[in-house]
This record gives sequence, C-alpha cells and structure tokens, in this order.
Amino acid sequence: MKIGFFTSIEGWGGSETYLLTLMKGIRKAGHVPVLFGIEGTRLFRDARDVEIECVAWKRISQGEEVASVGTGDTPHLNPLPQVERKGGAPGRILRELKKATLFLIPGWLKLLVGNAREVLTLRRVFARHRVDVMHVSNSGYEVAGIACKLCNIPSLVMNMITPPPEPNRVRRWLMKNTLRGYGHISSQSRNCTEAWIRFADLQPKRCSFVWNGVDLSRFMEGGQRLRRVDDPFKVVSLGRLHPMKGYRYLIEAVRMINDPRLKVDIYGEGEEEKVLQSLIRDLGIEGQVFLRGYIENPEEVLREADCFVLPAVSHESCPAVVPEAMACCLPVITSDFGPLPEININGETGIVTLARDVATLADAIRTLMKDPALCDAMGRLGRSRVVACFTVDQMVAKLIGMYQKLGALSNGGEQ
Repeated sequence: MKIGFFTSIEGWGGSETYLLTLMKGIRKAGHVPVLFGIEGTRLFRDARDVEIECVAWKRISQGEEVASVGTGDTPHLNPLPQVERKGGAPGRILRELKKATLFLIPGWLKLLVGNAREVLTLRRVFARHRVDVMHVSNSGYEVAGIACKLCNIPSLVMNMITPPPEPNRVRRWLMKNTLRGYGHISSQSRNCTEAWIRFADLQPKRCSFVWNGVDLSRFMEGGQRLRRVDDPFKVVSLGRLHPMKGYRYLIEAVRMINDPRLKVDIYGEGEEEKVLQSLIRDLGIEGQVFLRGYIENPEEVLREADCFVLPAVSHESCPAVVPEAMACCLPVITSDFGPLPEININGETGIVTLARDVATLADAIRTLMKDPALCDAMGRLGRSRVVACFTVDQMVAKLIGMYQKLGALSNGGEQ
C-alpha cells in the first residue's frame, strides 16, 4: 500500500517524533509512506534524510501561508495581492481601505474562508500525489479529511490530544464536523478516544485507539541500580515547557519535601521556561531543580535516573516518554489526568497522583526515595508492560490493519 501521512504542525515534538517513527515502521513492513507536510520543518527534513517521499503543501521557508488549523489557532489566511506601491496618496488610501475592509469582516467568516482555501489547496495536492489511504495527524481539528473525500481517498484521523476546551462556537462546530467526515477515528489511548466520542457524538464502531510505540532498541534496560536509602535520588522529566505538563506542581513538591538528597532535571523547551525558572528561584531550590533544555537522545538521561515524573494536567493522549521511561526500568509517577493511569498502573509500574495536587505528588516521591527495592520492582514490571503493550512493531501492525480495512471498504465493502 501507498500510505499518506498528513500534518499541519510546524514545530518539533512528540507528534512529529511519532510520525517519523511510524513512517519508518510502515516502510520496514513493506509499504510505501508519503509525508504530506510543511517544507522547512525539521520533520520534513528528517523524513527526506531517511529517503521517505515528501510532498509539501505549505512552505514556511518561503513565507507561503495557507490556512492552517492544526493547532486550533486562528488560520493564517493567504495575503491579498499587494497593490503596487506607486501612485502616492491614492495608492496609500486604497491600501488603507482594504485593511479596513478586512478588519470589518467577522472572525467566523475569516475562519470559514480560511478553511475553504485549505481544502482547495489540499485537494489539488492530494489529486496530484495519489495514495491508497491517508493518515491525518490531528492536534485540534483538521480539514484534510474533507479534501480526502473530494479526492476519494479513504482517510484515518489520529487524534494526538484530548479535545481541547474551545469557547468559539464556529471552531467547535468545525472540530466536530470535520472529525465526523473521516472513515475511521483513532487516538493513542482508550480515554482519549472516549473523550472524542463524547465531544463529537461519534459512532463507537468507527473509533479505536492504538498506543504509542516504543523503540526497544533505543530504550533498553538501564544498569543495575545499587542506590541506598541515604544516596541522592535523581528524578527526571521530559516534555515541552507548557502549563499542560504541570511542571509547577513538581517544582512545588520539591520545596515541600525539603530534602537535599532530591535532585530534579527537567528537559525541554517552551513558553513556560521563564515562569518556571522564576518559581525555582522564588522557592530557593536552584540547587535541586534544573531546567536542562532540549535533549536529542532522552534514553541517555533516563537510564541514569532513579525515577521519572510527569504531572500533566491537560491535553495528553499517550505521551511516548512515559512508556520510554518504563522501558528503561524506571518507576514512574504520573498524575491521574485522562489516559495516564492506562499507561502507568498505580501500585505496579509506579504511582498515580491527583492532578494539580502538590501534596500527593510529594508523598509519591518520598515513597520511592525511601524504598529502593520498591523502585526496582516497579521498574521491572514497567519494562514487562512495555514489551507486552507498547512496542513500535505492535503499533505499526495495528495501524496497517486499519489502513487495509479502510482500503477494502473504499473498494465496495461496508463499515
């Protein structure tokens, strides 16, 4: 099969790592992946570097913008043709009149026009580069499914986050109705899929979930840990520095524990960096909590840690870093937000705490600090759980089955 993978995200993070891993796995299984992405992004470059066919529907390197709704932000509309900067005052007046006209257009109308433009753009791109099935990576809502329908391409949407709170009624309507247009709706956890079913009133038989897969060749068991109770206890967390990750609660928990043996390294970049750095400074724990920035190879720091913590409070579907930490035999502490208790089994592979609750998070860290044997036992169970449920091969095999079913249905089968 020739399988397309569409994304409208311009940055680099878990969703993009997931797509690159998935496309490599699809090719290894004997199928042909094609990335429909944004030229100038790291994902586009990395996919080309490993000789995956890439089709650009947008080029940020040249400043070309079409309506992009992948993040739920207001679409970037194609700019109107520029008036020649000649003619003195009449030319300036005309330009100002056009600006005023655009300002007067209601936001909901701009949103719909932007989405219509994107559909037409994608329809042209998809028609020129035919695939058997399209996998659409969704981080809010996408209109790629409409373009697929217009081109008679069966499509699967993979929801990378739980339904975000959306106060704008038009956007909320778009989120629901674009989602209903896909041949199959999936996500990376049962909880996330059920949340989208409730949000968009979807038919459960058209929905599924496939857990994020871990490359076990990268995330291997760490060396034998001989930590004693009085040794330093090293906590690691990885992820975008964004309020959704709940890092402020981890920082406050360190202050509550007030134990100099505890050291916390947080790896990642994002808009909350200055806020978190100020909080660390205000709490006087600069010698215990460190914002280490972006890291290319997380497996290296995971294998050297004693525990992994992710106190997320929103958005998560199946953050790959949790099973990655488990694959390195680390006990994990997560919040109880959404799908996290599906991955981290409380009392077995780690400890599940209350989201936004500093006290329960502090208690969980103290529990593991004082019991090295418990850390080891949870780490071993975590590794076994990853091998049983969270490998890349399992993820790829399940998705290929869905693609094949979609392809068969488009050729005359019934849903």
